[in-house]
Amino acid sequence: MPREQLGRLFYRLAYAHGKPRWDTGRVPEALDAAVRDLDPGRFLDLGCGTGGAVVHLATRGWDALGVDFVASAIAAARRRAADAGVAAGFRVGDVTRLGELIGDRQFDLILDAGCYHGLSEAGRERYADGVARVAAPGATFLLYGFSAVPATWRLIGAPGVGSADAETRFAPWFALEQRGVAGMGRRDATWYRLRRRA
Repeated sequence: MPREQLGRLFYRLAYAHGKPRWDTGRVPEALDAAVRDLDPGRFLDLGCGTGGAVVHLATRGWDALGVDFVASAIAAARRRAADAGVAAGFRVGDVTRLGELIGDRQFDLILDAGCYHGLSEAGRERYADGVARVAAPGATFLLYGFSAVPATWRLIGAPGVGSADAETRFAPWFALEQRGVAGMGRRDATWYRLRRRA
Protein backbone atom coordinates (compact mmCIF):
# COMPACT_ATOMS: atom_id res chain seq x y z
CA MET A 1 0.00 0.00 0.00
CA PRO A 2 1.46 3.44 -0.94
CA ARG A 3 2.44 5.65 2.00
CA GLU A 4 -0.20 8.29 1.23
CA GLN A 5 -2.97 5.68 1.30
CA LEU A 6 -1.52 4.21 4.49
CA GLY A 7 -1.59 7.66 6.07
CA ARG A 8 -5.24 8.17 5.15
CA LEU A 9 -6.10 4.79 6.63
CA PHE A 10 -4.28 5.74 9.86
CA TYR A 11 -6.35 8.91 10.29
CA ARG A 12 -9.64 7.23 9.44
CA LEU A 13 -8.97 4.48 11.97
CA ALA A 14 -7.96 7.03 14.61
CA TYR A 15 -11.34 8.77 14.32
CA ALA A 16 -13.24 5.50 13.99
CA HIS A 17 -12.02 4.48 17.45
CA GLY A 18 -12.97 7.69 19.23
CA LYS A 19 -11.60 11.21 19.17
CA PRO A 20 -7.81 11.13 18.59
CA ARG A 21 -5.60 12.74 21.22
CA TRP A 22 -4.57 15.52 18.81
CA ASP A 23 -8.21 16.62 18.35
CA THR A 24 -8.50 18.30 21.75
CA GLY A 25 -11.35 20.69 20.91
CA ARG A 26 -9.30 23.51 22.43
CA VAL A 27 -8.80 26.63 20.34
CA PRO A 28 -5.10 27.37 19.73
CA GLU A 29 -3.82 30.46 21.53
CA ALA A 30 -2.22 31.63 18.27
CA LEU A 31 -5.65 31.69 16.64
CA ASP A 32 -7.22 33.71 19.43
CA ALA A 33 -4.26 36.12 19.33
CA ALA A 34 -4.66 36.56 15.56
CA VAL A 35 -8.39 37.28 15.63
CA ARG A 36 -7.94 40.00 18.23
CA ASP A 37 -6.31 42.03 15.45
CA LEU A 38 -8.84 41.17 12.73
CA ASP A 39 -12.41 42.07 11.84
CA PRO A 40 -14.60 39.02 11.20
CA GLY A 41 -14.40 37.80 7.64
CA ARG A 42 -14.00 34.43 5.94
CA PHE A 43 -12.18 31.70 7.86
CA LEU A 44 -10.88 28.37 6.54
CA ASP A 45 -9.62 25.53 8.76
CA LEU A 46 -7.54 22.93 6.90
CA GLY A 47 -7.67 19.53 8.57
CA CYS A 48 -10.41 20.79 10.89
CA GLY A 49 -11.11 17.45 12.59
CA THR A 50 -14.23 17.75 14.73
CA GLY A 51 -14.51 21.48 14.09
CA GLY A 52 -13.58 23.16 17.36
CA ALA A 53 -11.88 26.18 15.78
CA VAL A 54 -14.55 26.53 13.08
CA VAL A 55 -17.38 26.64 15.58
CA HIS A 56 -15.39 28.95 17.87
CA LEU A 57 -14.97 31.56 15.12
CA ALA A 58 -18.50 31.11 13.79
CA THR A 59 -19.82 32.12 17.22
CA ARG A 60 -17.76 35.30 16.87
CA GLY A 61 -19.26 36.35 13.57
CA TRP A 62 -16.85 34.72 11.11
CA ASP A 63 -18.04 33.01 7.92
CA ALA A 64 -16.28 29.77 8.85
CA LEU A 65 -15.54 26.67 6.79
CA GLY A 66 -13.69 23.51 7.79
CA VAL A 67 -12.20 20.83 5.52
CA ASP A 68 -11.12 17.31 6.48
CA PHE A 69 -10.95 14.06 4.50
CA VAL A 70 -12.24 11.96 7.42
CA ALA A 71 -16.02 11.78 7.01
CA SER A 72 -16.67 10.76 10.62
CA ALA A 73 -14.73 13.81 11.88
CA ILE A 74 -16.80 16.10 9.65
CA ALA A 75 -20.01 14.47 10.88
CA ALA A 76 -18.94 15.22 14.46
CA ALA A 77 -18.07 18.80 13.45
CA ARG A 78 -21.52 19.32 11.99
CA ARG A 79 -23.09 18.05 15.22
CA ARG A 80 -20.87 20.41 17.21
CA ALA A 81 -22.01 23.38 15.10
CA ALA A 82 -25.67 22.37 15.43
CA ASP A 83 -25.32 22.04 19.21
CA ALA A 84 -23.75 25.52 19.32
CA GLY A 85 -26.51 26.96 17.11
CA VAL A 86 -24.12 28.40 14.54
CA ALA A 87 -24.10 28.28 10.75
CA ALA A 88 -20.66 26.86 10.01
CA GLY A 89 -19.73 25.02 6.82
CA PHE A 90 -17.87 21.73 6.55
CA ARG A 91 -16.58 19.77 3.56
CA VAL A 92 -15.24 16.25 3.31
CA GLY A 93 -12.24 16.41 1.01
CA ASP A 94 -8.54 16.56 0.30
CA VAL A 95 -6.68 19.70 1.45
CA THR A 96 -4.21 19.20 -1.39
CA ARG A 97 -7.04 19.73 -3.90
CA LEU A 98 -8.69 22.88 -2.57
CA GLY A 99 -9.80 24.12 -5.97
CA GLU A 100 -12.04 21.08 -6.37
CA LEU A 101 -13.52 21.64 -2.90
CA ILE A 102 -14.15 25.37 -2.67
CA GLY A 103 -13.73 26.76 -6.16
CA ASP A 104 -12.65 30.40 -6.32
CA ARG A 105 -13.68 31.43 -2.78
CA GLN A 106 -11.03 33.37 -0.91
CA PHE A 107 -10.44 33.62 2.82
CA ASP A 108 -9.12 36.30 5.16
CA LEU A 109 -7.83 33.86 7.78
CA ILE A 110 -6.56 30.32 7.19
CA LEU A 111 -5.61 27.87 9.92
CA ASP A 112 -3.63 24.65 9.74
CA ALA A 113 -3.20 23.25 13.25
CA GLY A 114 -1.35 20.06 12.40
CA CYS A 115 -2.30 19.04 8.86
CA TYR A 116 0.57 20.15 6.61
CA HIS A 117 3.24 18.43 8.71
CA GLY A 118 1.67 15.07 7.89
CA LEU A 119 1.65 15.50 4.10
CA SER A 120 3.99 13.88 1.62
CA GLU A 121 6.33 15.99 -0.50
CA ALA A 122 4.01 15.81 -3.51
CA GLY A 123 1.04 16.67 -1.33
CA ARG A 124 2.87 19.69 0.09
CA GLU A 125 3.45 21.14 -3.36
CA ARG A 126 -0.25 20.89 -4.25
CA TYR A 127 -1.25 22.15 -0.80
CA ALA A 128 0.95 25.27 -0.98
CA ASP A 129 -0.38 26.19 -4.40
CA GLY A 130 -3.97 25.66 -3.24
CA VAL A 131 -3.54 27.73 -0.07
CA ALA A 132 -2.04 30.56 -2.12
CA ARG A 133 -5.06 30.53 -4.44
CA VAL A 134 -7.67 30.63 -1.67
CA ALA A 135 -5.90 33.26 0.46
CA ALA A 136 -7.24 36.75 -0.15
CA PRO A 137 -4.66 39.54 -0.56
CA GLY A 138 -3.41 40.40 2.93
CA ALA A 139 -4.84 37.18 4.43
CA THR A 140 -3.33 35.73 7.59
CA PHE A 141 -2.18 32.10 7.40
CA LEU A 142 -1.46 30.31 10.68
CA LEU A 143 0.54 27.11 10.31
CA TYR A 144 1.35 24.78 13.20
CA GLY A 145 3.56 21.73 12.93
CA PHE A 146 5.94 19.33 14.64
CA SER A 147 9.57 19.55 13.58
CA ALA A 148 10.21 16.04 14.91
CA VAL A 149 7.62 13.35 14.39
CA PRO A 150 7.37 9.80 15.76
CA ALA A 151 8.96 7.03 13.70
CA THR A 152 5.50 5.65 12.92
CA TRP A 153 4.60 8.93 11.19
CA ARG A 154 7.65 8.67 8.96
CA LEU A 155 6.50 5.20 7.93
CA ILE A 156 3.32 6.72 6.50
CA GLY A 157 5.22 9.51 4.76
CA ALA A 158 4.66 12.27 7.34
CA PRO A 159 8.07 13.91 7.83
CA GLY A 160 7.12 16.85 10.05
CA VAL A 161 7.91 20.47 9.22
CA GLY A 162 10.98 22.53 9.97
CA SER A 163 11.42 26.28 9.69
CA ALA A 164 13.32 26.00 6.41
CA ASP A 165 10.47 24.08 4.79
CA ALA A 166 7.66 26.24 6.18
CA GLU A 167 9.32 29.50 5.20
CA THR A 168 10.65 28.42 1.79
CA ARG A 169 7.60 26.51 0.60
CA PHE A 170 5.24 29.44 0.99
CA ALA A 171 7.74 32.23 0.20
CA PRO A 172 6.49 32.87 -3.37
CA TRP A 173 3.13 34.01 -2.01
CA PHE A 174 3.45 34.72 1.72
CA ALA A 175 5.70 36.79 3.95
CA LEU A 176 6.62 35.34 7.34
CA GLU A 177 5.45 37.70 10.09
CA GLN A 178 6.08 35.65 13.17
CA ARG A 179 7.51 32.31 14.28
CA GLY A 180 7.23 31.03 17.81
CA VAL A 181 7.17 28.06 20.14
CA ALA A 182 3.77 26.48 19.90
CA GLY A 183 3.19 25.33 23.44
CA MET A 184 0.33 22.81 23.41
CA GLY A 185 2.56 20.49 25.44
CA ARG A 186 5.22 20.15 22.73
CA ARG A 187 8.76 21.53 22.67
CA ASP A 188 9.30 20.39 19.10
CA ALA A 189 6.39 22.31 17.57
CA THR A 190 6.22 25.77 16.06
CA TRP A 191 3.58 28.30 15.00
CA TYR A 192 4.17 30.28 11.83
CA ARG A 193 2.14 33.40 11.08
CA LEU A 194 2.32 34.33 7.41
CA ARG A 195 0.74 37.16 5.41
CA ARG A 196 -0.49 36.77 1.83
CA ARG A 197 1.13 39.30 -0.42
CA ALA A 198 -1.22 41.54 -2.41
